Amino acid sequence: MLELHFTWYHGSLSRSEAESLLTLCKECSYLVRNSQTNRSDYSLSLRSCQGFMHMKFTQCKDGKYVLGQNSPPFDTIPEVIHFYTTHKLPIRGAEHLSLLFPVLVQTL
Repeated sequence: MLELHFTWYHGSLSRSEAESLLTLCKECSYLVRNSQTNRSDYSLSLRSCQGFMHMKFTQCKDGKYVLGQNSPPFDTIPEVIHFYTTHKLPIRGAEHLSLLFPVLVQTL
């Protein structure tokens, strides 16, 4: 389970709520949320020039995480996020994008 201190982790945010948050953001803005299809999985929501992209983090049998089919494996989701802040995403349609602008959780 992701720890709450990651400012880009939004917890149980729906896909449409993620898109609402990303609407006013610039390209390469991103957030991580719980997957709607399986609450123990996580999804990356990303703003691209064409709109929004939603990608699921896949946990392999060895416990490592990948993003898309061509991602190297990582021990944790924060490691995946950190890697793709300086590398292009291995996702068709997002090959030119990196994770540059985290959408921060608004705390009251």
